[in-house]
Amino acid sequence: MKLDFLTLYLVILLNSLTLTVVWGAITVVYRGFDTARYWLAACILTTVGGGLLMFQGGGLDLFFAFFGNALVIFGFCVVRLGVLHFHGERAGWAFSLVLTALAVCAMFVVRDSQVARNVVYATAQIVPLSMAAIYLLHPKRRSLGAMVAVVAIAVGIIGQGAEAVMNSLRLLGELSTEGYYKVGAFCLLTIIFGATVWNLGFLLMAVDRLQAELAQLASTDELTGLPNRRSFMERLAAEMPRARRSRRGFSVLLLDLDNFKSINDGHGHAAGDHCVQHFARLAVRRLRGQDLLARTGGDEFCILLPETGLQQAAVIAEELVRLLAANDADWRGHSIPVTISVGVAEWAPAAAMTVDETLEAADIALYEAKRNGRNGYALAGSKAPAPVEQKAKGAAAGHSIMRA
Repeated sequence: MKLDFLTLYLVILLNSLTLTVVWGAITVVYRGFDTARYWLAACILTTVGGGLLMFQGGGLDLFFAFFGNALVIFGFCVVRLGVLHFHGERAGWAFSLVLTALAVCAMFVVRDSQVARNVVYATAQIVPLSMAAIYLLHPKRRSLGAMVAVVAIAVGIIGQGAEAVMNSLRLLGELSTEGYYKVGAFCLLTIIFGATVWNLGFLLMAVDRLQAELAQLASTDELTGLPNRRSFMERLAAEMPRARRSRRGFSVLLLDLDNFKSINDGHGHAAGDHCVQHFARLAVRRLRGQDLLARTGGDEFCILLPETGLQQAAVIAEELVRLLAANDADWRGHSIPVTISVGVAEWAPAAAMTVDETLEAADIALYEAKRNGRNGYALAGSKAPAPVEQKAKGAAAGHSIMRA
């Protein structure tokens, strides 16, 4: 079966136009997904380039051939740039421009031979596609979408490689023009198929990225970047069976900023947000790598301390109280004192407590710390001592540190 080249060029044009519409819609809907602009630009370039190639054969044959193929080659380079940008790499615009310029120069040198020009532009299209496929094959970048794109790119490379080889054989007199036209159009079909499917692969990569970002938003507090309540509860639920298996318990700290409403009323809600961030930064520096700090409300936080008994948790709570009391928040040239109250509870493998009961015990201890003057901590099941002077904090029985 002999395929008509003009018809195939029209199919390529319509296919590129369809992909342009798809990436254009994604660019409009997901404005934060910058990579879509690269793949949209690639589709526009190949659409315009393919459209120009349809006009070959008249008095401006060389113009349409040179300019059309230059746009297509550069469009394939932009496909590669999009792959790099997707993975946070710097775009190699200089390489893309140089490759396109060299291809145009080579086509100009062999301008009198359409067969030789075919070899040049087919080879030039293979280069950026091969580089994109090799880049995606790296183990750190493999995904379903990436592998779909790689397979489709490979199909396109095979088609363009066959195009280059057959035209080289024509130059050497080893293949007749009639023999070429019997199968040459099928090479164009591979590009049509490849371009459609590698863009599908890119769409799958985009969907994975967007889903990951949504999952991150669903589990992360926007103000502090800490895990939110949902994420904390999931981790806490997973910690209990692990603690049962290891026979090593864990502790939970519930805390909030003292007199937070007064900070908002006296300095504004922006200052209140700054104080929340101030605490989060200080606490993260003090906690261990295995500990989990989460923001569960406006000024409320929870801390999970794996494999940590009540007394060790008390030490950590005391250090956090002292750390905040010693470091005021700097807000627009003003110092805002920030203190915290902490409730500490332990879950032990021998205990019959549930997750909710452990949190309730820590919550009761938190209110005990507040009743005893704030700026301190209390242990679940322990009677907090009476308020003491600030200088005597270290001499307290280890259960509560209060401001006089």
